[in-house]
Amino acid sequence: MAIITISRGSYSHGKEIAEKVAAKLGYECISREVLIEASEFFNVAEMKLTKSIHDAPSILERMTHGRERYLLYIKAALLEHVKNNNVVYHGHAGHLLIPEFPNVLKVRIVADLESRVAFMQQQEGISRNEALKRIEADDRQRELWTRYLYNREIKDPMLYDMIIRIDRLGVDEACDLICTAAESEQFRVDEKILQNLADLALRTRVEAALVDVCETEVSVSNGVVQVNVEAGKIRKTGASRLEVQEKVKERIVADIFKEVCNIVGAIPGVKEVHCEVNPPDYS
Repeated sequence: MAIITISRGSYSHGKEIAEKVAAKLGYECISREVLIEASEFFNVAEMKLTKSIHDAPSILERMTHGRERYLLYIKAALLEHVKNNNVVYHGHAGHLLIPEFPNVLKVRIVADLESRVAFMQQQEGISRNEALKRIEADDRQRELWTRYLYNREIKDPMLYDMIIRIDRLGVDEACDLICTAAESEQFRVDEKILQNLADLALRTRVEAALVDVCETEVSVSNGVVQVNVEAGKIRKTGASRLEVQEKVKERIVADIFKEVCNIVGAIPGVKEVHCEVNPPDYS
């Protein structure tokens, strides 16, 4: 019983390997399904989510942290699958989206550039120059994405437990290696880890649901959710009396408390909601 993430560049047989590994082990194999589920649950266009895990962030996204919000949605959807164990995920950045658990088997599939170019030509029916141009552009975007959002290099071998050169080993041999590793004790997932995964999945879904509402700190234990909210600052005017100011603060706290409890209470898996709202300060 294990959780496997497979990272790969485009046209390096990563999808084929993931599907064969999942079939051999009897695991669920997921990729685009995560984007579709995140899109439907959080009401965000799938194309926006796709760009968030592929293209390097724009200047505006860096200023507004818009990209991080979409990644939170994707992480929440991914964890809904991962918490059930026995999963192979071959979407982009799986090894980075769930870094909290060392038991995840993180695999990187690599191939030399010429093999990837030839494969793309075969699949897409395009010229060598066009295939080379597309692959190099895709690799560059993924490198920039990983560097900006995680301050890591996608080629850093320390991010992975296994790096397999597919043009030397072949698909079947790669599958055998991954399956053998997945069955080792180091990557075994026990009941305690599963409960921690369930808590993380619920916490992430709560954070994603509240990300546009307020700044929060969320903790979860066996379905019981604790939300701490910073209400922020209110602009002070000279005309406001002290008692009026206090009533405004009380109303803000009450409104935030009600909204948070309503949103979190409607999320599947939540048993109890505890919310503390720190009163806003006047600036």
